[in-house]
Amino acid sequence: MMYMMTRQLFTILLFLLVFSAAQAADAVKVLVVFPAKQEASKVYLVTDGQVARAFVIPFAAIANNAHIRKRSEEFGQQLDATLGGYDRYDEIFKALIRRFEGRSAMFSLTQTRDAAQYGGEQGIAAAGAQGYGYVIAIDDKFSGLSMLNAVATRTDDVAPQTTLAYQVYETKQQSRLAKGNASANGMTKKPFREAVADREFFVNEYPRIADAIANQIVGALFRTDVLHTMAKSAGRGAEVPQLSAVLKKHEKRFTYALKPADNWRQTKMNTKYASVLEPKSDLRFALGLRFDVDLLVAEFGQEVSTVEDYITAMLGRLEESGIDTTTFEEFKDISIPSSYQAYSFQSNKEGGRTIVLLRILNKDMIEVINVVVLKDFDTLYPQHRPTIEKMIADAKLTVS
Repeated sequence: MMYMMTRQLFTILLFLLVFSAAQAADAVKVLVVFPAKQEASKVYLVTDGQVARAFVIPFAAIANNAHIRKRSEEFGQQLDATLGGYDRYDEIFKALIRRFEGRSAMFSLTQTRDAAQYGGEQGIAAAGAQGYGYVIAIDDKFSGLSMLNAVATRTDDVAPQTTLAYQVYETKQQSRLAKGNASANGMTKKPFREAVADREFFVNEYPRIADAIANQIVGALFRTDVLHTMAKSAGRGAEVPQLSAVLKKHEKRFTYALKPADNWRQTKMNTKYASVLEPKSDLRFALGLRFDVDLLVAEFGQEVSTVEDYITAMLGRLEESGIDTTTFEEFKDISIPSSYQAYSFQSNKEGGRTIVLLRILNKDMIEVINVVVLKDFDTLYPQHRPTIEKMIADAKLTVS
């Protein structure tokens, strides 16, 4: 009897080992290479006065640049002292894990700070020799505090911001599959002299920034079929659809024509499937409209025919991004065409709320309009409701 139990146990263990080995063999191992140490923080700030002097006083632009650079470094040092020990790269890496796993559990990410060892063709080959199929090299372009405005600030307010460059390599041929930039900023601003001394201000905003950057990187790899290529290398290409062909097939079937209200503008997006209207002022950091066409196709895992079934899939994505979906509810305080169904959910702890309008267009498409209010919803939404409703009513979506 003991012999039989031992033999059965051995058989079970052998099966588990073989099964685990098969799973490991099917995994796509990715090495994320960060710089050896975090880049020094910077504080980017240009005042209206400095811009004016650059136009009026000869050589003022050169002097301004030197002053801005010196100030950026000095206040950046203060910020680094305030943030002592905080690891931005680790926050970004954790966000990358979440975003990759959100596409498929096959992706297994490891990080390293040994950029010298894994840089260049030899470094990429070394990663391949250690079993990694792919390398993502991260270059820190800017991290710190920025005024965010395109030209100058009048208030001296800044928000946390990070800009990264990334390159994706396949290790067998040491070939580059993708490159790009990702940038994100916090939604809360503060006078820069206060911000450089406020650790909580930066640290509380940074997980959101890291997630936005990871979403941009993984989203770009998904749209350009790099993720499909990576999955296909492990024999699991079917789990990550070849998205570009699907998007290209359907993008010719619809056209959006938006009409921004006075003091609003349309912001260019990197995909035809999304369009954004936002205020021209700093109000854009708290309020905006996004118009999306989403596909109801098997490749997206949402081959559904009703708004209710679409909501089920949408709530899953919201939960993955950290939204409390228990706040999701029908929303009636908006005047819209009867073809839409309106809902809303709490988006953050600063009084932010998002209104979601849904309309089935045909068997392949659904229109999704998001009214995004990032703070003080109970104040900002009533103030701007007539403008929001008019822009929604003026939007023309033509579908063939």
